[in-house]
Amino acid sequence: MFTILEFHNISNQGIAFTKIPSRRFSKILDILIDETVIVPPSDFQAYLAGSSNESPQVMLSFDDGYEEVYTNAYPLMRERALAGMVSVVAGYVGKTNSWDIFGGRLRHLGWSEIGDLVADGWYICSHTMTHPDLKRCSDDRLVWELTESKILLEDKLGTEIPAVAYPFGRFNMRVLKATHQAGYRIGFTVGAEVWQRPRIPLTTLRIPVYQTDSDALIRAKVKPDGFSKCLDAFKNRTFNKLSLATSFVHRNRYKEIPRF
Repeated sequence: MFTILEFHNISNQGIAFTKIPSRRFSKILDILIDETVIVPPSDFQAYLAGSSNESPQVMLSFDDGYEEVYTNAYPLMRERALAGMVSVVAGYVGKTNSWDIFGGRLRHLGWSEIGDLVADGWYICSHTMTHPDLKRCSDDRLVWELTESKILLEDKLGTEIPAVAYPFGRFNMRVLKATHQAGYRIGFTVGAEVWQRPRIPLTTLRIPVYQTDSDALIRAKVKPDGFSKCLDAFKNRTFNKLSLATSFVHRNRYKEIPRF
């Protein structure tokens, strides 16, 4: 069984339910090490190819690419010989998260910090240029968000970027088509959409981890489906609805391509 867990900012700052203090994150890592095998991002390709392993396997991902990934999460993972995946909002590298109405003015990773992570085995994927709700974007804005972020990340990092994480976890068939045409082979969501079709690489599911999650729930997230996991999925969709306030407030901004 393979699970991808999704974190946001590893700090005492930010939105209450998405921020996870370093001490708590350290405890979560130790729980996962006891319960599962935490695999490096390089093993993800084998998972997509259909390889199976009876022991529970987990990959760790971090959305939005906040600076605390480098200053707080990275040292804790490095001392345990672990690496993860970061979804980078390409147009906000080195800037604060003014795209988020609840964001708390958090700073995003800079290019040198991202480069250090890549050099240490971390996997970088696009989180678009400006973190819009892709379902609300005009056709031109949708194409720009997907293609320009990929081009910019590949140019700066000197490596292929085959994956994108959909902002707010939101997508539909129009978004999937544009994602494929932009050259992505993998698309990450968080179960925000009730997806009735079979999962494909462009609808790869991750499971969010929140500050309110107990030790028992952390363990349940990486186990086969059960009652606790179903309740957790419902809770995650509910929390995701709260994030859509940003999408609603900025809905008119998603119609045109911004200037940088």
